[in-house]
Amino acid sequence: MKVMIKETGKVETIRWMENGINILGDMIGNYDGYGTEPHQFERIDEFGYDFTASQDTVDWWEKVARDGEELYERIQGLNEEYGSEAVHAVVSQAAAVDLEDLAAAVNKALDEEFGEGK
Repeated sequence: MKVMIKETGKVETIRWMENGINILGDMIGNYDGYGTEPHQFERIDEFGYDFTASQDTVDWWEKVARDGEELYERIQGLNEEYGSEAVHAVVSQAAAVDLEDLAAAVNKALDEEFGEGK
């Protein structure tokens, strides 16, 4: 997703890839991040980018996306080793947190159940 930074006019591309698909747009929509203020992203298609947002917003979503991608990869590996039902049970119990805390909370629960760094 191309985003023009409001403060600088610089255009950045941000993404959240899972299974070869960029899910960032869906995640932003799921967390009510589109529209005008107080929303985080405002749609502006006509200039060759998709949205405009503040640098703080882009930085926040880039971190959340990076953490989410890493968590997704870890979960895929654990699914193969322990089975998706066992992993899903741990993930679903730990996932009732704010989005920015999700990866840390789920990783902590996975560490406790399956061992650190697995």
